[in-house]
Amino acid sequence: MERVTHPIFPNHLIEKVKNLSESPGCYLWKNSKNEVIYVGKALKLSNRVKNYLSPRPRDMKLRFLQKEIFDLEWILTRTEKEALILEATLIKKYNPKYNVRLKDDKGYPYICVSIDEPYPMLYLSRNTKDEKKKYFGPYTDVKSTRDLITLIHKIFPIRKTVQKLPLSKPRRPCLNFYIKRCLAPCQANVPVEEYAKVIEQVSHFLEGKKDTLLKELHERMNVLSEKMEYERAIIYRDMIESISRIQQRQTVVNPEGGDEDIIAFAKREDEGQVVILEVRTGRLEVKKTFALKGMNNSSDEEIITSFIELYYLRASFIPATIILPVTIKGEARLIIDYISKTKGFTPKLKFPAGGDKKSLLKLAEKNAEMNLSERLLAAKLKDQTMALKELKERLNLKDIPNIIECYDISHTQGVEPVASGVMFVDGKPYKPGYRHYKMRGYDGINDPGMIHEVIARRLQRLLNENESLPDLIVIDGGETQLGRACEAAVAIGLDELPMIGLAKKREEIYFPGEKTPYSFDPNSLSMRLLRHIRDEAHRFGITFHRKRRNKETFKTILQGIPEIGIERKKKILKYFSDKKKIEDATLEELIQVPGIGRKLAEKIFQQIQTIK
Repeated sequence: MERVTHPIFPNHLIEKVKNLSESPGCYLWKNSKNEVIYVGKALKLSNRVKNYLSPRPRDMKLRFLQKEIFDLEWILTRTEKEALILEATLIKKYNPKYNVRLKDDKGYPYICVSIDEPYPMLYLSRNTKDEKKKYFGPYTDVKSTRDLITLIHKIFPIRKTVQKLPLSKPRRPCLNFYIKRCLAPCQANVPVEEYAKVIEQVSHFLEGKKDTLLKELHERMNVLSEKMEYERAIIYRDMIESISRIQQRQTVVNPEGGDEDIIAFAKREDEGQVVILEVRTGRLEVKKTFALKGMNNSSDEEIITSFIELYYLRASFIPATIILPVTIKGEARLIIDYISKTKGFTPKLKFPAGGDKKSLLKLAEKNAEMNLSERLLAAKLKDQTMALKELKERLNLKDIPNIIECYDISHTQGVEPVASGVMFVDGKPYKPGYRHYKMRGYDGINDPGMIHEVIARRLQRLLNENESLPDLIVIDGGETQLGRACEAAVAIGLDELPMIGLAKKREEIYFPGEKTPYSFDPNSLSMRLLRHIRDEAHRFGITFHRKRRNKETFKTILQGIPEIGIERKKKILKYFSDKKKIEDATLEELIQVPGIGRKLAEKIFQQIQTIK
């Protein structure tokens, strides 16, 4: 870790701190480039800010912050709760590097219900500033949010067309009315009060109150049936059936019911991932995942406290219980106190040490770890151009290797040897360029000779057909295999064609004519790409080799069993080609093959045992 020395603060900063007020407010630390690098809040600004200038603080995050702070700005508020709201706004605005903060915060969508209209409608929105409307969220994925809106439109008969209602002249409704997907307020035949009840039911659905919702729908359906309004009663019946099917697919995690949020996180260096498992009326409704930044040197308590502030101050629904992985106090309690006064109740914070709740926390933590791994990997591999540029520099190539081919040999103790070649274009697999090769000139175990044959065949064909040569050829192997591949290229006048060998054991790179391999950072983009290409060639070759080996094994095993004709042979081959070796098949597995009964399976099994 970098050694942090005690900084000397500029005089203008010292004077600002001396003249600070004891009022509540927010403070903004800035660096020499006038960039906001940290935002905080305080009940007494002067006391809190002076702590940041203390010599040799124990907190490592503060020590790094001290190295950069150059200037200070502050905003006074009337109360600490006002400072709390302002702090969240400032963090979102400035995205300061030393704050734990939501990554890509502007992108999280909400579902908006336009309750400021006589006949509200539902749509996706990222703007939650209109207090006359009702918002649900935030959600973490735009596609899944759109899918949820589509589902709601299928279940609840609310309008989808943007128009100002009620219309001065009622008009003929669209198709949605006739397929019972809309009550058709444009036709002016549905009271505002009845439509409002449906919107209330939508709200219950989005809040996860499905038990309450089903009870209301049953009551409404019965009332309409008694009035003999069967057409409308059928609409409510269909809603009940749809919601019941959704409930059946949801896992019950709390038989006693209740609304809970289970929160866990994972972190690596500056990146983090928070997962919320939303339990509504005892059922696991949905998993939400949020990317975080600013995790370096942040304590677990600080991470959870910051997330609670960033998320729940804007959340549309807050459950009765919030289950957390670490005990929190101080500022987090201020947030809960603010929530209790704005929402009319105080959510309970629980920190389970064991039992079912601890198991749910572990499940959330596992999800957070997996989501973080996927996000970091995607981020590193997303820009394939960077990986290719890195390859050009590390391999000292003339051009960026936009077309890369990789070759591997597959056999079992020299039996049924085959070669595979895969092609990557712009860092991505190009399946039309994949090739399989049956060995012609070699039997037994001779990988270098087989590599010589396949490279010679491949390059000669490219020349004969006047096709473009690859920018780089990767050989799965070390010095010997690479040497024979280069011999094949030189023999047909392609001695300048770039080639390398990638050894499996230590992930080392061999260059033509050099006995000593080179080692590069295994986690770099270029090495990740090379491993991906090599592993794909290996997978492609193994699959082809297994199919050929199984075919040959079939010929031996199935000889002398007259009940097995062409069609049954095809079914057996199809069943075992990608699963396992036919010679390792158990009796139970043979019985599972379509068209093979127990008696025939026993004959095949006996034949396998005889050959073994």
